[in-house]
Amino acid sequence: MNASKAISLGLALLLFSACAKEEEAQSPDTLNLPAGISGVDYNLECSFAATGAPNQVGDQASFSFGSDGSFAIDFNPADNDGNEVFVASGAQEGNEFVWEDQGAGYKYALSLTAEDSLNEVNVFDLQGTFLNQWNPIPDGPANLNLIKALAGNYPVQSVDQGTHNRMSFSIAADGSIDFDSGISFSPSDYNLITDRIDVLDGIWIDMKPWPDEPYPRIELFVDPNDSSRLVKVIYRPNYPGSGSTEISL
Repeated sequence: MNASKAISLGLALLLFSACAKEEEAQSPDTLNLPAGISGVDYNLECSFAATGAPNQVGDQASFSFGSDGSFAIDFNPADNDGNEVFVASGAQEGNEFVWEDQGAGYKYALSLTAEDSLNEVNVFDLQGTFLNQWNPIPDGPANLNLIKALAGNYPVQSVDQGTHNRMSFSIAADGSIDFDSGISFSPSDYNLITDRIDVLDGIWIDMKPWPDEPYPRIELFVDPNDSSRLVKVIYRPNYPGSGSTEISL
């Protein structure tokens, strides 16, 4: 091979290598989610469950769509124990955004509305069998924001009436209330939230089956001088009947 041919071949190989590297560099490492989805957490409810599906109709969970393209699910937000599902990256397939959890054997497909808001998340096994569908939970009843504003984990300072096993109380960011072991409620349980802060420093939460009686009620009391500070909680399991557990925080 003469020198000119060798130079030409070398230049061709260099050009091919540069093109390959450019294509590799242009391959997106981060899934580009729409602005209304990226970095947002959604409270979803399971609306369909096939036989053998991992979740049942009525289950609720917090779905997180990271700005870095990650995907996570917290099936027990009130427990504050982290995510049960985490997938570091996904891919866009047609009009859907898809994450595969190879370890657990599930694929999650996010579809959007025409306005690029969340429509649903469908769950498949890795062979493509449709297992679950998750849909957004409505924002909840009026005054839910009053409960969300008190979100946090609270140690129980004293039990003023009844018994309390765990000696801790929590309100999740979505307004879910975890009163004690085996006693917890989500916004879908709230049929009426009454603002009594200006009069009695309290918020009354009447659960299903309100207005049918009896029904569970939780009363949250705030500091009269600082309405952002939760100081007392009363749980009445059979309101308006007798019996209650009262805790100070």
